[in-house]
Amino acid sequence: MDILSNLNLCKLFFASITLPTIVLGALMNIFEPYLPVFIGQTVRYGKFASKQESSLLKKLEVPKSSFRHFYITAALIYYPLVFYEVISVYVFNREVRDWFVTLLNFSCGHDRIATVSATRVFIAVVLMVLQVSRRFYDTHFVSVFSKRATINLTHYLIGMVYYPAVALIILSEAPKFARNYTGKNVIQFSDVGLIEVISIVVFLWAWYHQHVVTVILANLRKNKKGDVVNQNYKIPEGDWFKYLSSPHSTAEIIMYTALTLLLFNSVSWWYVYAWILSNQVETILLSHWWYQSHFKNFPKNRKALIPFLY
Repeated sequence: MDILSNLNLCKLFFASITLPTIVLGALMNIFEPYLPVFIGQTVRYGKFASKQESSLLKKLEVPKSSFRHFYITAALIYYPLVFYEVISVYVFNREVRDWFVTLLNFSCGHDRIATVSATRVFIAVVLMVLQVSRRFYDTHFVSVFSKRATINLTHYLIGMVYYPAVALIILSEAPKFARNYTGKNVIQFSDVGLIEVISIVVFLWAWYHQHVVTVILANLRKNKKGDVVNQNYKIPEGDWFKYLSSPHSTAEIIMYTALTLLLFNSVSWWYVYAWILSNQVETILLSHWWYQSHFKNFPKNRKALIPFLY
């Protein structure tokens, strides 16, 4: 019973999606021509979807525009609840509500120890609220999804679980939400130091540019009046596209690196960061190779992951 009560389902979730991503990604990158079709179709999606298709897996695909569902639930349900709870606990110094403690105990185990200050937890939650809110806006009012593009059902299910799991991970080792914290249980401006400022600035810098490149991608399918006129793929230009093939994914890595600076002492958070790195790096590589293979005039100086280097 003790083992079950201390089982961290959120860490298990991230470990279970990160390890296969690393293994399958490595196999895809090196041995794809020799792998079964279903592996390629499981890993690939959208514009770089596998050319070979398994009829069974084809039935388990949904439109890529279903990405919107992640942000509907995150921006309108999960994160408003989390933000309200954090404000109540850290600003008004109230106790965590019983149902929230029960949820944390069930999803992250009973034996949780606080490792991050209240101020850093508060900043991290605010930044995540900004991210899901902007992504809600982008996916509903900016992005133009190809009607032909699909994602595997596994990607969809992971996306639906991902954002609530991240929120729970952040709070699983937070003061008052977990036990044995010796520091302050409320936010104080005096706790905002250089690390906090750097994290906020870097996050907002990447956050802004992720929106900019999303607009650039959407405009490739629009005319000057803003009307959608095609579903084709073109080479994007401008902003971070001058240096990288998938700057929106690079921005995601930068934002989560900034969050990692804040949540450095949280063991659970590193499971989230490992997933972001493995997933986004593989997405970046697949996208870069796709552009190179489909456009003869693709800029040779445009890199996949690191400007000017790789």
